[in-house]
Amino acid sequence: MRRAAIPALAGALAVLLTACSPGLTIFSNYRSLENLELVRTVTADTAREGVHVTICSTAGEKSDARMYGRVGPSIGVALGELIHLPLGREAILSHTENLLIGEAYVKEGLAQCLDYMERFSEMRLDTGILIVRGGTAKDLVEGLTGGETPAPDAIAGLGRIAARIGRGYFFTCRQIAASLAENGCALAMSVRGEKADKLFEDRGELDIEPAGFAVLRPGEDPVFLSDEETWGALMLLGLFRSRNVDLPVGDTVLTVSVDKAGASYTPRFDGQGLAGVDIALTAQANVICMEGDGDLKDPAYREKAEKALEEALRQAAGAALDRSRVLQVDFLDLAGIVRRKAPLKFEGVADKWGEIFPELPLTVTVKAELTRTFDIVDPPAVSKGEEAKSPWEKLTDSLRDS
Repeated sequence: MRRAAIPALAGALAVLLTACSPGLTIFSNYRSLENLELVRTVTADTAREGVHVTICSTAGEKSDARMYGRVGPSIGVALGELIHLPLGREAILSHTENLLIGEAYVKEGLAQCLDYMERFSEMRLDTGILIVRGGTAKDLVEGLTGGETPAPDAIAGLGRIAARIGRGYFFTCRQIAASLAENGCALAMSVRGEKADKLFEDRGELDIEPAGFAVLRPGEDPVFLSDEETWGALMLLGLFRSRNVDLPVGDTVLTVSVDKAGASYTPRFDGQGLAGVDIALTAQANVICMEGDGDLKDPAYREKAEKALEEALRQAAGAALDRSRVLQVDFLDLAGIVRRKAPLKFEGVADKWGEIFPELPLTVTVKAELTRTFDIVDPPAVSKGEEAKSPWEKLTDSLRDS
């Protein structure tokens, strides 16, 4: 029986292997690489007939960006038509990096976009979502596109530096959908197009710039945070990476690079329930520039500089907290923080959080430290005509003297 089974198994394997030929269609998901268009950016804007969807792709590293657009009653219908592109090419959405949504389409289209991305198997949940402020996503992508600078590359470049300069953070579909489900609101990074200086001919007419966080709520227009409020939100959410800050210190202006800033939370409970939340910010910064005659060797001057930095951090964090409570939208997820810190006690106030949150006492304390001053404290000395010695010469001299 075993010997008889071997030829049959070999025959089945031969059929399976020969079916991989491009001429056969036994595998319905076979796609020829030459006919694929890898989509990197998708845009969605409001249109009279529903939504205008644009896909942007590059066929190769040095190729020009290609864009295709369709109008449909929904993003799913429009993308369904765009998948089968003209000239026999087929769009692949599994490599989509970002979805750009025009400001005017957020109110009616955000939920639809999230639903489509969650349900369509080729779309990834870690696709970034950006809100285009003051214009359409289609116009922004068209303005970014140039022969040497495809729009997806420009958007990816902003994504790499946004958090490092303290101007924003690329939230993904997964993060935004989870926040909307849990908190009824979410943050997304907003961007805008600015007129570009054309340093070379083959570049787009626009530059993409961060425009603060957008507060998203189901069925409502987005609310945009200022640059200071966005900076404060980054620190309070634990997403801060770096930011340069100008500090007035007496008659001087000190520019520091804040490279560490984070918050810790301590909820306070009394017999009536949640009495408040204490927020402690800690930060470290490096001095990178000074205008004036300040003396960083002077402990009193350094103390004044650290106090000025603490005040700047306190204002940014306070601005984000105040905006959250004015809007009565917990986009900083204070409810989640209190729940994780004191889960049993939070159960007693969970049902009343919407009433408690706008009037909840919040105390913010800040501790900042200047950790490095580079060569501003001890500038390079003048040689006074003496020939500088190499490290090796210095080492040999010291050994000779010993």
